[in-house]
Amino acid sequence: MSNVTTPGPSVDEDSAPFWAALRGHRLLLQRCGNCGEVRFPRMPGCPQCGSSAGEDISASGNGRIYSWIVVQRPLGSIPEDALPCTIATVELEEGCRVLGRLLNGQAAIDLPVTAGYADHDAWTELTFVPAERG
Repeated sequence: MSNVTTPGPSVDEDSAPFWAALRGHRLLLQRCGNCGEVRFPRMPGCPQCGSSAGEDISASGNGRIYSWIVVQRPLGSIPEDALPCTIATVELEEGCRVLGRLLNGQAAIDLPVTAGYADHDAWTELTFVPAERG
């Protein structure tokens, strides 16, 4: 991690519970109260059925890599001294996809991963590491 303050996310009313949960090293998702669809990012209505009913659920953090990119230039909250880094799209066991930085491993489609958390001065970043094979 850089010694420079890493800029954080833009937090709004819908995303605030997600970022607060990450700060506590928990991954929070929404589940529709009508159809049961689990969704990310947080939003005021279900994209499947349109219902505004929903509940927060704690996710396991376990999933598989769906896709990834390797970032070669500073971008957003990624400083130059953290490059190159891999940003993975992970399909969680709960059924939705989230983004996070992959640590300690080479990305591959369907690679089992588990969530981790990188604390910065004012925010916490969602990360993933290859899951222990057992």
